[in-house]
Parts: sequence; C-alpha cells; structure tokens
Amino acid sequence: MELRQLEYFLACCDQGTFTAAARSLHVVQSAVSTGVAKLERELGVKLFDRTRTVLVLTDAGRAAVAPAREALRARDEVHDALAGLRGEIRGEVVLGALVNVATIDLAGAFEVVHRRHPGISIAMRQSPQGSAGNVRLLRNGSLDLTLTGGLVDDLSGITVHSLAAEPLVLVTHPDHPLALAGRFVAADLADERVIDYPPGWGTRTIIDREIPNRHSVIEVADQVFGIQLARSGFGVTAVPASVAAAESGAGLAHCVDRDLMWDIHVAHSESRSLTTAASAVLDIIREVCGPPGDVTA
Repeated sequence: MELRQLEYFLACCDQGTFTAAARSLHVVQSAVSTGVAKLERELGVKLFDRTRTVLVLTDAGRAAVAPAREALRARDEVHDALAGLRGEIRGEVVLGALVNVATIDLAGAFEVVHRRHPGISIAMRQSPQGSAGNVRLLRNGSLDLTLTGGLVDDLSGITVHSLAAEPLVLVTHPDHPLALAGRFVAADLADERVIDYPPGWGTRTIIDREIPNRHSVIEVADQVFGIQLARSGFGVTAVPASVAAAESGAGLAHCVDRDLMWDIHVAHSESRSLTTAASAVLDIIREVCGPPGDVTA
C-alpha cells in the first residue's frame, strides 16, 4: 500500500468522482482510478460503489476514511518536523472557503503567507452545504482550517476565532415598497416571495432562526444570482451588506426588529493539533482579517 493510493482514495471521497478527484490533485483521471482499484485489490475490499454519476462509499470505504486521513497526516507531520529542523515552515494547508468573503481581506492574508512562508501552499475547498458542510469536513480531517459565515448549529469540538461582522440586508426590486421605506420587520416577509439559499449556509441558518414564517419560492446556490433575481422583481432575498453593495441597481432594506448579523470566523478542530504550516496560516488570517490587535504579528 502506498500513501499516494490513500491520497487518491480520499480525493475521491471529497470530490465524488474520479475526474473531479484527478482535477483536484492535478493528475490524469486514469492514475486515480487505477490507484484506487489497486488499493482495493491490496485490501481485499470494495471501497466504492461506482454509479453512472458519482462514487458512493461502501461500509468498508467509510471505515477506511479516518485511518487513511491519519496516515496522510502522519506523513505531513514528518515533513513538518524535518522542515522545522531546517528553520522552514512548509506544507499544504487545506482551508474551507465561503462563497463570498468581501468583508475580509483574504487575498491580503494569502499575500502575507506567501511573503513570510513561501514553502506553504494553500488548497481551498468549498462545501455545497456551506458553513455547516465546512465544519463537518473540519471534523473528519478533510480540512485543516475553515472559514464560517453566519450561524452554524453545532460547533462542539470546534475552536472559532471572530474575524468580522456585518448585517444582512434585504435586496429587492428598486421600486419595491420595502426598499423605498429602507426598512422592514420580520412579519413583512410573510407576504413576500423569498429567495432562499441552501440548508447549511450561514445566511440560511440565520433566516431560518429569525424569520421562520416566510414564503420561500426558490432556493439558489449563488448569492449574486439571488440578487439578480431580486433586482428583476422575482422576489426578495437577504445577503450580507458587502455582497449587496457589490451589485448595483437593486433596492435595499434593513431589518429593524431582528438581529440579522452575519459573522465571519476562522475555525479549527479541538481534537487535532495544527501543523506548523496551518498554525502560521491561522495566525496570519487573524492578523490581517481579524479585529485590530487580535494576534501579535
């Protein structure tokens, strides 16, 4: 058994297909499918059920995920320790991403990482289930760090560091009565066509908690498209103020009877020690994107 085979296996778990796994690893698709097949022969078990569209983990595959991640983590720790002896900080850090991060200067943070620690590479992963999905990937070891936005229902075993906060605003057609008033209350949405976002997204969790009685007419996985729909008069949608500000021409209204604050955090698991590289990236993200004085540079 080779560590490369375990890497192929885990990439397939994370990406769902051989093609997507190969793309994420920058190798040809045949290398991944052949590597996984060889691993299955050596283990004497079937790790995936191959369907026409996706790879589905078998019971044996699910049992292999955690040990495989630990094996790769041990490999990384060996490289980390040897680099430390040479006075270097190097290695890959896998960071869970958000759809929109206009509130924070993430690009600036990455520039500082590159300047201070050119041996660190960052791989960004974005869960379709938003912040809640990112936290699940953090727990199972797929991510070293993750950004979260808004609310996450379960943060047990997770350490979070606050970076920034801003209100959610209601985006509408420019001539909508709520936009002309510039304000709304939760009860106003009972009679509106609401454009929602997928379960697990931080914005969706906030709206579910604060405005459960609303008329949802569509669910989209793109806040910019949601704004476009609202601007056209299709419905109304709640997004972070910075996201709304980047798209001109729509009407805006602020909630006056609910606390619709959208908080951005960077988080890591309490059950796993961060590598030196991950710890360096965490410190720089907090330094550049967090409140002044949050981390000593």
